[in-house]
Amino acid sequence: MAFSWRPTNAPVQTRYDDIWFISPQVGWGVNSAGQIVHSEDGFATSTIQHTADANTWLRCMSFTSPTDGWVGSITRRQRLFKTDDGKTWTDMTAGLPALPSAICGISSPSKGVVFASGTQYPNREAAVMHTSDGGKTWRSISMAAHANLLIDTYFVDDLHGWVVGGKGGTTYDKLKPVIMFTADGGKSWEDRLQNSGIDFPSGEWGWKIQFLTPQIGFVSLENDTAAAILKTTDSGQTWRRIPITDPQRNVELEGIGFLSEQVGWVGGWGHGFMSGSPNGTTSGTTDGGATWFDANGVGRFINRFRFTKTEPIVAYASGGTIYQCNAAEGRGFGGCPRTAESPIPKVWDALDIAAQVPENAKQLTITVFDPRQTLVKVLIDETTPQPGARTFAWNFKTDDGVDAGTGHFIYRIVIDGQATTGMAVRPARAAPNTLGKQVEELIKRFAARAKRAHDDLVLPDAFGKPVSLKSLFDTPPDLMRALIRGGWIIPGEPDRSMFLVAVIGTGPMQGVMAQSDVQLLSDWITAGAIVPQAMV
Repeated sequence: MAFSWRPTNAPVQTRYDDIWFISPQVGWGVNSAGQIVHSEDGFATSTIQHTADANTWLRCMSFTSPTDGWVGSITRRQRLFKTDDGKTWTDMTAGLPALPSAICGISSPSKGVVFASGTQYPNREAAVMHTSDGGKTWRSISMAAHANLLIDTYFVDDLHGWVVGGKGGTTYDKLKPVIMFTADGGKSWEDRLQNSGIDFPSGEWGWKIQFLTPQIGFVSLENDTAAAILKTTDSGQTWRRIPITDPQRNVELEGIGFLSEQVGWVGGWGHGFMSGSPNGTTSGTTDGGATWFDANGVGRFINRFRFTKTEPIVAYASGGTIYQCNAAEGRGFGGCPRTAESPIPKVWDALDIAAQVPENAKQLTITVFDPRQTLVKVLIDETTPQPGARTFAWNFKTDDGVDAGTGHFIYRIVIDGQATTGMAVRPARAAPNTLGKQVEELIKRFAARAKRAHDDLVLPDAFGKPVSLKSLFDTPPDLMRALIRGGWIIPGEPDRSMFLVAVIGTGPMQGVMAQSDVQLLSDWITAGAIVPQAMV
């Protein structure tokens, strides 16, 4: 059996975080424009049922019938929406408990029963909230004793369910996965990974959970330097960590979906989620995860898979758009070449956002979200805005004057309730040539100290002959080229550059440089490791 993926005609937006289908053709999606989108024909056509506020990021959804559904948000002031007719949506935030302050995962196992978990932020208290009367009353369940962060929620029925996330610290780099199970509707919880014996790396946590059968389940693990999933074959009693070993070295997994125990896909942001250029890579397996291959034709930035298990439509995925999977006789697996998605522009010092404002427009709002889809800037909020073609520049500073960092940034333009979004990638905090000059100055600062060490170390010159490392400090551009030539620095890949990872990160130079200097080196490598021309 061959499986062919293709993008649907869902409204063009930068990101679809979640989808839900109650039949092979009838479904909903939420996207980066804050829209709840509905289709009756597999997203050949669709309607926008609701648009949230300009600073609200919709993350998750769950339905029990064509009329009863819920949408959760990671924005505190608009956390939850409900529909009773499958068409109109009501903001339920006013009646919610304080925790969780952001809803990242939601599951409605039966009509009127909802479990919602969050937050995706490890420095805010993790919790689950629960209603059994359609949202009239809620119970807040603190999960602080079990987790620092919760991402996804899946309940089999009103009593038995799962939440996945991470624990270990208030920053992402300290986290390790948790898989929490309850058999009494959230009154008590058990961490099914607590005695697993798995040596999880720090900076890894659970993202999405899927149960293929009552016995067989999977969890994707988010990690910006590695890729792995968890699998159970005994109803979640025990779990096994399976590395993803495709040629592209996929990382930053989010969406996971298995059509059978053998056939499945994982996707996410790929390399460069927080720096560099995210490429939204997807991986596939046909042997249950024993081996993996590049499956980028499925789609990019995948955050969720949903399966209909019918033919010819067998699955959908949400990410760069909504993608559909069809089964057919023949050979092939993984999807078609990417043709529908345009490249993501790179920016360095400023992000220019263009807007076409019509005559008589009453409101223009432009908001910017960071790599974790958190609002970082309300760039413009105008009533009776000036009409015409306009361009707004953002210098990557927050309202407090703090640099917003690197990675992908999604901006939303809302004109009188009509929203569009775009994405740009900031690989580093300055342009490549500027970074090269800054690294040159960094080497000069450390030259005198460095010359007192490294007596026996050599690097290759332009002709491949060994040259003393100490002598290269006299001409920083030559040292920069030699580090690249010798394989100590790999342009564009800081996580594979031994000088950054093994020498500065964990080796003899650990703690020698200030964090700002290490960040400069990482930015320089990420931006291509451009070397300034040596002065003659």
